[in-house]
Amino acid sequence: MTTYDRSTTRTTASTGALRGFAALTGITSLAIFLQAVTAGQFLQQEGNEAWVEAHGVIADVAWGFALVTAIFALVTLRKAQPRLTVLTVVLFVLTLGQTGMGHLITDLGQDAWIPVHVPVAFVVFGLTAWLSFKAAQLRRASR
Repeated sequence: MTTYDRSTTRTTASTGALRGFAALTGITSLAIFLQAVTAGQFLQQEGNEAWVEAHGVIADVAWGFALVTAIFALVTLRKAQPRLTVLTVVLFVLTLGQTGMGHLITDLGQDAWIPVHVPVAFVVFGLTAWLSFKAAQLRRASR
């Protein structure tokens, strides 16, 4: 009978994959940070349409970058960093859901979503900060 020891076959991500992931995570984090900045420019939608519009456009950019980052992680990091990959996909799902809620609030006037939208924004912000930190840490360790 043959035994198989999984601990001796640990997969590692390439330096290029980690560098690419760190760059994509950084860009995604920047877009999400800009979301926080633009959200702070309006407390009510009245009279702040330009900031609301900018917030919506940046939201679409943010979920687009989150999608690209998640796909990149699935392709390049799935075996070496499964937890990181799952959290990157979670960030995409949360960002897309956040954008959907934002459009319900601004486009359809469904302000009842605000008590959900704001706390989820904090979760997204925290997760993107953690992913950026972890990506930079892994990139530096791979040198």
